[in-house]
Amino acid sequence: MNTKKVSCTVFLIAGTLHSIATFYWSFGGEIGLLTVGQWTLGMKERYGYTVLAGLFVLGLFKLAAAWMPFILYNNDNKLLEIISYVGGGILVIHGGVNTVAGWLKILGVLPRQYALSEIGQAFIWDPLFLLWGAGLIVFLVNRE
Repeated sequence: MNTKKVSCTVFLIAGTLHSIATFYWSFGGEIGLLTVGQWTLGMKERYGYTVLAGLFVLGLFKLAAAWMPFILYNNDNKLLEIISYVGGGILVIHGGVNTVAGWLKILGVLPRQYALSEIGQAFIWDPLFLLWGAGLIVFLVNRE
C-alpha cells in the first residue's frame, strides 16, 4: 500500500467534498445546511446574496486549499509546504475536537442543542475536516 497515494486521495476527497457542499449552498441549495446549524438559515434569510457570495468565496478557498498541496508532487515549494503543515494541523485540531464534542453531545455527556447540527458535527463535517487534515499531514510527512 502506497501511503503517499492513499493519504493524497483522502485529503483530496475530503477537501473536495467540503468544497462541493459549500458551492451548492452558495447557489441557494439548502439540503444538508441544517447539519451545519440552524443559524445558517437565519443568516441566509437575513443577509441574502451577501451570505451566498461569501459561501462561494469560501468554496473557492476550500477547493484551493484542498488541491494546492497536490503541487508538492512536482514542486519543492517550501512556503506552500509550511502553509500546508499549518493548515493540516488546524484541520486536525478543529476536526478532532469538534468530532469528539459532537459525539459527547449525542451521548448526552455535553448539553444537547440542536440534533441535526450535532449529527453533522459528529458524522459529517468535522470528521471530514479531521480526515482532510490527517491525510494532508501524512502526505507531507511521506513526501519524497
